[in-house]
Amino acid sequence: MEGKKKLLLGLCCVLVLLGGMLAILLLTDEKKDGRGQEEDAGIHMLADLDPEEVERVSVTNRDGDYSIVKKEGEWQITGFEAYVLNEDRLDTAVRNLTSLAGELIYKEGFDKNAYGLEKPEAVVRIKGKGEEITLYMGSFNESTSSWYVNREGMDGLYSVVKGKGDWMEASPYSYLDTVLIPAFDSTSESMTERITEIVIERPDLEEPLRIVASEEKAQAYTSSYELTSPVRVKTSLKVMNEDIGSLFGFSADSVEGYYDEAQAKACGFNQPAMTMSVSHDGITDVFTVGALKEDSTERYMVCSRTGLLYTIAEEKLPFFYADADDLFFELALLPDINEVSQMEMSLGGKEYSFRLDREETGLSVSVNGQILQENLFRSFYSFLLEVNIEKINTNAPEGESIFRVEYMYQDGTSDSIVAYPMEDTRRMEVVINGEASFEGRIAYLEKLQTELAHLLEGKEIDTNW
Repeated sequence: MEGKKKLLLGLCCVLVLLGGMLAILLLTDEKKDGRGQEEDAGIHMLADLDPEEVERVSVTNRDGDYSIVKKEGEWQITGFEAYVLNEDRLDTAVRNLTSLAGELIYKEGFDKNAYGLEKPEAVVRIKGKGEEITLYMGSFNESTSSWYVNREGMDGLYSVVKGKGDWMEASPYSYLDTVLIPAFDSTSESMTERITEIVIERPDLEEPLRIVASEEKAQAYTSSYELTSPVRVKTSLKVMNEDIGSLFGFSADSVEGYYDEAQAKACGFNQPAMTMSVSHDGITDVFTVGALKEDSTERYMVCSRTGLLYTIAEEKLPFFYADADDLFFELALLPDINEVSQMEMSLGGKEYSFRLDREETGLSVSVNGQILQENLFRSFYSFLLEVNIEKINTNAPEGESIFRVEYMYQDGTSDSIVAYPMEDTRRMEVVINGEASFEGRIAYLEKLQTELAHLLEGKEIDTNW
């Protein structure tokens, strides 16, 4: 009997020891975790609805309250019915918000204030057929790049990846279409019919740049647009294709919100960096570009038609740095040799009268009665077209002209180029059809006189200089 008592006593001691060890292990485990009632980490669906069955997604965040609703099969934002929306972005937002997964952090008993849920960054309410879901988004965890989220009716705290959670804090303005001028279809549209006039004003420009569509077709080097201010001149085909071409599909980078005149000074619109008026598709939009946004390379911009405040990168603004010298075509005139019947030229104090006759064998050219070789004249003619012009100069010329050529056409019309010396003896002022237009290097005339002598002597023409 005594032995049985000792055995029972020993077993009791063992049980007590085992119980104590188990308690210590559990306590140690809990301390290591620091989370008390935490479940094993796992992915849980906070929202799992079919977008086709969703009636409304309401969002409240720092940018206000708005609702995404479906009307006639398309998502719209209440209050923004007058604006074009980015439908793809809206579809993506609804898909992400109605199918939201999170990793469980705490099952229950966590401090909502510590995770930003007492005053949430965003609240999203989703109404589907027979089901309503409310989600609260708290603070952002930089170390895991995720948002803390809680669902109404569920006690747990969840971690939602940034790419998903960001849709909860999206501004309603982020869904507005930022395209301000529609794209161009080169297969069925004409640039000059789509964009008919552009006017650029900047503080550094003495006169506005005005570019208008002309009736003339684009040629090898000249475009169908004319620069009419500060001077009337043909524009470069390459430049116009690049600069005007970039206006098709012209879009801002983001929409900041509605524009209020009280923001003018803060956004730099009281002293604009540029004002660009574009007449296109039967309307005229005025784009006013203001100051750089703080800590950004983008500038504020408003469009007269929309009443919205945008941001846009400088590199997306055609003509932001351009001046008239960048736009004109580098040949003063391009008279077609096939249309010219006569040329009157004054150079080096002498007068030269060229006559161009068309014969069955080709072009017959004479100067002051002397018959010229056709191939040599054509080379000289091409060099004559290269009157050196480097920049626009609209000052009235002074003194006597040092060069003059007048092209007379078969239809009775004519064009003329006259050059005058400038105070800088290396420069000349060039007048086109009676209007002061350009200036260039006077050395061109010296080269022209040399090649004219070669032409008269029947020698090869060197057009390189």
